[in-house]
Amino acid sequence: MSAQIIITKIKNHMISAWLHDHEIVEFQCCNTKQKNIVGSIYLGKVKNVVKNINGAFVEFEKGELGFLPMRDLSLKAEEEIIVQVKKEGSREKKPLLSQQIELTGKYLVLTSDKAAIGISNKIKDREQRQELREMAEPMVTESYGFILRTSAAGASREAVMREAQELADKYEEIVRKGRYRTPFQLLEVNQDMESMLLFGKLPDQTEQVITDQDILADSLKRQGYNVRYAAEAGEIERQYRIRHFLREALSRKIWMRSGGFLYIEQTEAMAVIDVNTGKSIGNKNKADHIRKINLEAAKEAARQIRLRNLSGIIVIDFIDMKSEYDKETLLRVMQQYLDQDSKKAAAVDITKLGLMEITRKKERNPLFRQIDIDILD
Repeated sequence: MSAQIIITKIKNHMISAWLHDHEIVEFQCCNTKQKNIVGSIYLGKVKNVVKNINGAFVEFEKGELGFLPMRDLSLKAEEEIIVQVKKEGSREKKPLLSQQIELTGKYLVLTSDKAAIGISNKIKDREQRQELREMAEPMVTESYGFILRTSAAGASREAVMREAQELADKYEEIVRKGRYRTPFQLLEVNQDMESMLLFGKLPDQTEQVITDQDILADSLKRQGYNVRYAAEAGEIERQYRIRHFLREALSRKIWMRSGGFLYIEQTEAMAVIDVNTGKSIGNKNKADHIRKINLEAAKEAARQIRLRNLSGIIVIDFIDMKSEYDKETLLRVMQQYLDQDSKKAAAVDITKLGLMEITRKKERNPLFRQIDIDILD
């Protein structure tokens, strides 16, 4: 999906908005005064193994613990291991760690999880997939394999092979550092802020980047991005109303065109979206009216889930429908909207109580943890 990306700064936060068909579909907010550790690789030390939760707590920075899920319980306390931070911590959860290292390039992802070749699901052509697999198989070793990204389909063999060697060299260097360095040391930094603000998009996946940050504009131009520098003060805010849409994405109540509204509650455990008829005026057929509101709510809920970066377990309490056919239709339509998301999301089921269960992959904290609404005033 080609993206137009808007990047600006509000106080000490860098804000990026991903536009599709002139509508904001995702936000990224980065506090320039805080360190982002997701993707970083450390030499950690096991503090204790907790068998009843199949995991261990690992000190990866001095005084900073993370949780490491374990397939087996072979690790021992005080053992030194290389770990990568996979998810941010929250008020109630430690950062999630993994011993499976991933190094991301333009065309490939090196992974120590499987000594095999994986290919992006977005590459559909069978012959092309087979050609890519045959090209990449000689690069696999006992220690690591590769996932070919969508961009590999349009790259030359030489470019892909060159990047594979660069990633392999970087991996070997990380392993080497882990053998002689002392614990709690950073072995490899995370993806930089630029990559995060660009939603991981490469120049050929981006229609245009519009920013009022001059240093960033120059940097992106050198990397081959199509950049428009908005030099006039306040131009981006006037044209794209970033503050307005951020406030909306941080508010609990979202009105729909029909007069109905969504009420969104976010906790550490899950997100709950309640669908209400509100000011909606129905016709004589109550079932048709409810069906119409629920379908409208499904579209808006999918939009809000992506905007707010809701993840994990999400529950939507739609207006009760008696027809099983209507429920199945709603579930199918919801999945169609979720398929447009940049992250893996699934409409799992509608329970006997009429609650729709949704799961969505977590990569960063939800928007309300990335930025405080008070800074928008």
